[in-house]
Amino acid sequence: MSIENPDYLVTADTTEEAIRNRLLSHVPDSVDKSQGSYIWDAHAPVAIELVFARMALQKIIQLGFAETSDIEHLTMRAREHGVERKEATYATGTITITGTPGTIVPAGFRVATEADADINIPSVFFATTASVTIPAAGTVDVPVKAEEAGQAGNVAAGCVVVLAQSRDGVISVTNPSPTTGGTENEDFDSLLARYLTKVRNPGTSGNEDDYQQWALSVPGVGGAHVQSLWNGEGTVRVIIIDENKQPANAELVAAVQEFLMVNAGAGDRKAPIGATVTVASANTVTVNVEATVILSQGETVATVQEAFQTALEAYLKRIAFQVGTIRYARIGATLLDIPGVVDYSSLKVNGQEDNITVGNEDVALLGTVTLHVE
Repeated sequence: MSIENPDYLVTADTTEEAIRNRLLSHVPDSVDKSQGSYIWDAHAPVAIELVFARMALQKIIQLGFAETSDIEHLTMRAREHGVERKEATYATGTITITGTPGTIVPAGFRVATEADADINIPSVFFATTASVTIPAAGTVDVPVKAEEAGQAGNVAAGCVVVLAQSRDGVISVTNPSPTTGGTENEDFDSLLARYLTKVRNPGTSGNEDDYQQWALSVPGVGGAHVQSLWNGEGTVRVIIIDENKQPANAELVAAVQEFLMVNAGAGDRKAPIGATVTVASANTVTVNVEATVILSQGETVATVQEAFQTALEAYLKRIAFQVGTIRYARIGATLLDIPGVVDYSSLKVNGQEDNITVGNEDVALLGTVTLHVE
């Protein structure tokens, strides 16, 4: 039974007219109660205010249930059960600096992506997190962190090319690989799912539910699988992905590892004493899709392919760490749902006309999407 946006307290006898008529019914009929009379005008504003009071009561009841609450009140409700809303995280990565050998590049050196004023795309700024000296080879790799938290910090390889501040001896900069790990503040649906998991499936003494809930509580974690006794008695392995449904980067893996096992000898950790926990990132299963399509008149294959790729990425994110099978039929149905696609044939997923199985240690990511026009 769906309870989305229930109309609590809204009945025929709680409208302004119904309330006003009830108020007037308590006045003797010997008194003029017609519209515009003194008595009618005196009771009409009261009826309006009582409607506002009913609306306030309706809102209070909605906020009292997690599934019909809002993000602010759900945050407070979840906190009562030890479930904290996850804050946004900062993207991290590595840049390659080219310059004069012997040049010292301090921690905090700022670099950025290029802005594009025509399409209103601002620069994304990063700062180095370590001090380095350019060696004789003339290039050096250095870790960086986005200055602002959020997904905007996840940029593709080769995008960080701007020196946001000048420094003698530094000639150029680039990022050989994408920056990853930037996530937004946890949204309503994610927090609600973790809250309901907590209250419906309470962990006990370090069982698998405990480990999953602990891992998911770390900012940036978007999914976790737990393997108990994976390497003998007392061993637990936790496989994680980030909130963008991508394999977790090294920083996120380290954060979860620390959260579960910090100061293991002193017992100051989430994992029970005696348990050895290993945290690892999920492996990538690349999904390549190819098909031949019949397009409606006026449609271009480039437009359809872009829309299809976006829809497939959304599908893979939706099922990441939730469903272990990528359905061949679902991919075909997704293609048919793209505007402009009349029909398709020769659909291949990783070269096969079959489902793709994704293991508990894997997360599926979209590779190439190739459409041919019949």
